[in-house]
Amino acid sequence: MSIEDEIEILRQQLPSVHSNPPHILKAEESDIISIVAADRPDKAVVIGPGGYIAGHLAKNHEKPLSITAYTDEMIRDFRKTESQRLLTIMKTRVSEEQQRVLTVLDGLLTGNQPVDHSLTVGVALSGGRDSLASAVLLHRVVNILGLTVFPSDIILPRHERESLDRAVDTLGIEHRYVKADFSDIIDRTLEGQIHPCGHCHRKTFHLLVEWCIELSISSLVLGELLPTGSQSLRLVQGILIINLPAFLALNKRDTTDIASQIREYPGFALGCPLLKHSHRRFPAMKVATTKRVFREVRAGVLEPGEALQYVKSMLK
Repeated sequence: MSIEDEIEILRQQLPSVHSNPPHILKAEESDIISIVAADRPDKAVVIGPGGYIAGHLAKNHEKPLSITAYTDEMIRDFRKTESQRLLTIMKTRVSEEQQRVLTVLDGLLTGNQPVDHSLTVGVALSGGRDSLASAVLLHRVVNILGLTVFPSDIILPRHERESLDRAVDTLGIEHRYVKADFSDIIDRTLEGQIHPCGHCHRKTFHLLVEWCIELSISSLVLGELLPTGSQSLRLVQGILIINLPAFLALNKRDTTDIASQIREYPGFALGCPLLKHSHRRFPAMKVATTKRVFREVRAGVLEPGEALQYVKSMLK
């Protein structure tokens, strides 16, 4: 029996059927079951209400499932084309060392992965999965200096630092903590005057750029997912800023899978202790946080179901 036939049998088992059979472009079985549906509505039919169809397929075959929509792959391919276009433009604007970094990025984008351990690249490590995924992707092809801004335990608590320390030890990369004074941001957040995330992000970014300049590191990698294509690379004060997951058109599931090679991510925790305190004391701040989550959904880098898990964790 084909996978397509199995899906149809399971679809007919539903208490009520309000869909046509999904248009499946490809269904293959190896170590996993890989299904490519034509569009997102077809993908939703393959998954089924509450994951009924996908869950039974995985159980029947005792294998994990990969279900994608071809339209999503089209967007991913277009974003990669835009990244390639930007890379070509940037090669005319950067230093010789930065050109070598761009050559490495070109290899990551095309799957060639040229190795140049004579290059040292700064990688911002926040403790999150997106930045760790960036380090995992790069540590075998260039020399990495991990940089983590540490303002306070209320922003980067001890257990997160210990987890980060174990991760960089596993990767075998050099890592430094950059001490910083975020007292103004912390005080204003505790008083309910601001939502901290944007303020922390901007200050952290400027501090890391300053450190790269001081250490004569020409390129800084960030674990950003959103600035894809023509926004994925830029020059700031002579430093080449590389939003690596965005440049490679990765999504949150991709970065989670990559980072999970080094540490486990069992749940959908959202935010640092400062943000959680802000949510408890000033519930209206949850609206701003939810908007930040939905921004990733709109960009297609976070699945609606994943976003729902993040929002649920915030509402507990």
